[in-house]
Amino acid sequence: MLGFELKKMAGDNNMEKGLLLANKEETARTTLLLVFSTFIIVCASFTFGVSVGYTADTMSSIMTDLDLSLAQFSLFGSLMTFGGMIGAIFSAKAASALGNKMTLWLADLFCITGWLAIALAKDIVLLDLGRFFVGIGVGLISYVVPVYVAEVTPKHIRGAFTFSNQLLQNCGVAIAYYFGNFLSWRSLALIGIIPCGIQVIGLFFIPESPRWLAKKGRDEEVEVVLQKLRGKGHDIMLEARAIKISVEVSKQNSNTSIRSLFRKRYAHQLTIGIGLMLLQQLCGMSGIGSYGSTLFELGGFPARIGMTVLSLIVVPKSLLGLILVDRWGRRPLLMASAFGLCLSCITLAVAFGVKDVPEIQNITPVFTFIGILSFTMMFAFGMGALPWVIMSEIFPMDIKVLAGSLVTIANWFTGWIANYCFNFMLVWSPAGTFIISAIVCGVTIVFTWCLVPETQGLTLEEIQLSFAKMSLKLYFSLHSSSLKNAKPSSILIAQQSPGDRKTSPAEEFSPLAEKFNRRLLLGIGSSSVLAIGANFGGVTSFVLGLSPEFGRNLKLDVVYPISGYRRCMDTVEGFEFIYPSTWVGDQTLLYRAAEKSERETSLDLPPARNLRRKNVNEPVVAFGPPGSTGELNVSVIVSPVSPTFSIEAFGGPKEVGEAIVRTVTRSGQRTDLKGTLLEANLRQDSERNLKYYELEFKVESTTFRRHNVAVCCANGGRLYTLNAQAPESAWSELKEEFHTIAKSFNIIS
Repeated sequence: MLGFELKKMAGDNNMEKGLLLANKEETARTTLLLVFSTFIIVCASFTFGVSVGYTADTMSSIMTDLDLSLAQFSLFGSLMTFGGMIGAIFSAKAASALGNKMTLWLADLFCITGWLAIALAKDIVLLDLGRFFVGIGVGLISYVVPVYVAEVTPKHIRGAFTFSNQLLQNCGVAIAYYFGNFLSWRSLALIGIIPCGIQVIGLFFIPESPRWLAKKGRDEEVEVVLQKLRGKGHDIMLEARAIKISVEVSKQNSNTSIRSLFRKRYAHQLTIGIGLMLLQQLCGMSGIGSYGSTLFELGGFPARIGMTVLSLIVVPKSLLGLILVDRWGRRPLLMASAFGLCLSCITLAVAFGVKDVPEIQNITPVFTFIGILSFTMMFAFGMGALPWVIMSEIFPMDIKVLAGSLVTIANWFTGWIANYCFNFMLVWSPAGTFIISAIVCGVTIVFTWCLVPETQGLTLEEIQLSFAKMSLKLYFSLHSSSLKNAKPSSILIAQQSPGDRKTSPAEEFSPLAEKFNRRLLLGIGSSSVLAIGANFGGVTSFVLGLSPEFGRNLKLDVVYPISGYRRCMDTVEGFEFIYPSTWVGDQTLLYRAAEKSERETSLDLPPARNLRRKNVNEPVVAFGPPGSTGELNVSVIVSPVSPTFSIEAFGGPKEVGEAIVRTVTRSGQRTDLKGTLLEANLRQDSERNLKYYELEFKVESTTFRRHNVAVCCANGGRLYTLNAQAPESAWSELKEEFHTIAKSFNIIS
């Protein structure tokens, strides 16, 4: 069995050995047909860019015209990425079965239908259906375009021509950003149809990919197409031979299944492909690209000016990336882009983090503009295109369909989640959102340096040969003990003598983190990120505790305790407050919530009568020390009231406090209960026109003496009441904590 595996692996190596002769061929000319073909192929990327930038400027107008809620618009925005995921599932299979040209025609059909549906939508159903159809179209485009371009271009300009995919995407984004300031959302949708029409006609005049023709056994057409693409005077025999050998190898392994993708042989390529796609979507571009106008408004910067500047800068920056990709190489450009994105995210986190700090809040608009502008530029510079460029290069023909589909699906699925959640994360904490993005960008740098190889100056066949050599080397290292008992002939098949080896660009291919310094950096980097993310040893809490207010402004205490407190944030009922980090949630409330959820999702018929009357005064949340009986806790009650209800009708803070105390003691119905108001204050939020009544009072009876701190606030037909209570004997120790809890209570809905 061992001998068979070695022969199979070495067979691939020997079959591709002759491919290195292609290094001696003369450099192919850049023909007019090659340029025209690339332009027609990447036309689809323009409509991709329009669909990405479409929601950035149209959010308010669409929500107003069609009376949509934030959740409905977030769904509309995310349906493009959800449709993209569906299109990605079939993209590689369609390209393999129908060809790249036919698949692009199919994608154009979906995009044109989708844009027309959006432009003509009178309700949310047609609007969402159109967005979903556009998503399916761009899902097909996202795989076919970079692969198609990579397969028709020679190696010395492959990076630049494949990068033109991102250039046209950014042109589409720029058009959406710029004209979104002036055109209606219906007219803007029609712009997305124009490049699809150009491509539908242009595809009749460009050739199919030579590699797809070879895969279908049309060898004569392979040479004819290559000759047209490379020019009449160019010798295409070596390149044609390399393509045919590569296809023959793939046919020998044509029984590749999903399970075989996860073999050690392909682990490196698959890790690179999926990893880069996930990092690309999680770095924050899904949100900034789709909701840039909202971010400008949130930061206090004029949205129209900001979007106009973005539309003017994004294309020149992409041109710079196109020029440098075949000069610098993929790895340096990707790491430089990720580093710039990391700094941009930190700038945005600072901008939103100091927004409520009176002394320095004036820097928020400027930092918001700088952060969004630099983020968009650095994304266009490398991170936007390079994952797709690398994906189109690293997979061999025998797994290109399955691996390409899997990687593209991973990209679109992650983009769908990121796009849908972005608005809600902004509600949670704008600064916290960009801190997470900065961490992702930092991980991207480490990931690229340790795992991503340099493919500059190599043909697609040379790249596969290099991966095969690394797999063979890894195989020998893992089975060194078994090889001692293997037949000498098996080993000789897989090894070459030093004298037979010839230096080539493939020999200099970057290894898979074999050097000690790379492993050391990966270990330190991963451990640091894990230690910070998991708060091992309280490291993160200690650092954040050095500036508690800054961390709390970022809402980081939802995840990490800061100065001994955690934050409870209820986005359903719309309130938040902090509580001692050693306290735990009331398990009774958790069980009741679970029972309620089970009842709501059950398929059983409801009971004939309600045996238990719901108590409207039941707390929504409650926290207390572990093992406590409820005598010491903090809880929040949310009661429905009339939309016109006003606490001010009771009078000032003192009158409100006395009314609350009477309610607690049941207005004298129990003669053994006595309530005493000790202090009443009013805290106002002038920005949101909210009034918080902070009260301190005692409740005494013959069996207990209790000290309470409460906060009351009415908003949107709800009366919010936070109550922190403790035995009178423990009041002196808990007084400061209780007032800290009370001052932190806020309405966020």
